[in-house]
Amino acid sequence: MSRNIRMALSVAIYILGLIVSVYIGGWVLLLKPVKETIAAFALGTLTLPQLLISAVKCISSMTVSGLIWCIGYIASNHIFDSRDE
Repeated sequence: MSRNIRMALSVAIYILGLIVSVYIGGWVLLLKPVKETIAAFALGTLTLPQLLISAVKCISSMTVSGLIWCIGYIASNHIFDSRDE
């Protein structure tokens, strides 16, 4: 593969990893559980297991987000490494 194609593919994979990490870590594991917990509290249907699961999701959201970003970063560097030139 040519250098430009590898670089473009590397940037695309990096951006994809960044977007997926923000979606999973930010929306699925952080904002969505908080939103559901607030709604359940307002309706009076909040249970202890639901609260605990939401707390665990919120605590682990940044770790999972960082892991997904790192996987994208490593894949990006694997495809295009400037030291190969």
